[in-house]
Amino acid sequence: MFFAEYLIGILSITEIGYILFLAPMYGGGALLIREVTRRTSRGIITMLVLGIAYGLIEEGLIDQMLFNRFYLSDQDQWKSFIPFLGIDGRLTVYVLAMHAIWSTCIPIIIVEALFPKQGIKPWLSKSGLGIVTSIFILGSVYLSYDTYIEKQFFASTLQLLGTTIAVILLIILSFNFGSHTSTSTTTAPKPWFLGIFSLVASSVFMLADSSYGWDGFAVCVITVVVFFIIVFRWSRRIGWGDIHRIAIAGGGIVTYAWLGLFSGSFIFAFGAIILLVVAVRKLRKSRIRMN
Repeated sequence: MFFAEYLIGILSITEIGYILFLAPMYGGGALLIREVTRRTSRGIITMLVLGIAYGLIEEGLIDQMLFNRFYLSDQDQWKSFIPFLGIDGRLTVYVLAMHAIWSTCIPIIIVEALFPKQGIKPWLSKSGLGIVTSIFILGSVYLSYDTYIEKQFFASTLQLLGTTIAVILLIILSFNFGSHTSTSTTTAPKPWFLGIFSLVASSVFMLADSSYGWDGFAVCVITVVVFFIIVFRWSRRIGWGDIHRIAIAGGGIVTYAWLGLFSGSFIFAFGAIILLVVAVRKLRKSRIRMN
């Protein structure tokens, strides 16, 4: 929520009170993704796929922005419309990537780095898991109702059914990825290089998203596919670990931070960088103790 909404400037410091209404859905969703992934001994790929599923739940079922062409403006800004799905291609790629990366995976990576002693252990008991699930559902229902009252829009039955099926398939798919180990004899890239690579790739993605139409859609898709293929190959090299993951997360955070400056999000940008630095320092100290 902090990275996805406030850091980039979608919500300003004057709207900080919205946290009370957004946290049950955003925070609850990210926490559930983290708990399910760790309890089943899965890794970051499972989190990413579940993050996409979360994006479909929020934008397809809760606020239904994917199907409402006037959600963001009174003017129709859909320039890459896919008629048989009733969605805009560029917008869909953007919001699903945003939720998979900035709403879920980056916060999880940062918080795990801030509390390295917990490692990949579950944070919640079974009763705690049930409570968080209930909070997530209640928060989602409230936001869905509130959005309907404001937008006076409701997607078609086929759109909602199709989204639900897609979510279920993504959840099933996510558990087909385990925590992989190094299979290459090559050493993993330096963390600083990964951070720069992530910063450049995420910046290209965000700048391409500002270009409406199929050109923006194509650049967004190519950037995402190429980025994850390269990172996946690097992640199978010798020495890959938490410090590499937080370097990639850091690149994404810096991208949202510099973009947020144009919306006046100076306080959030400063806070995000400080949080990143603290997380990296704690992770490094933890590695030194382990060695």
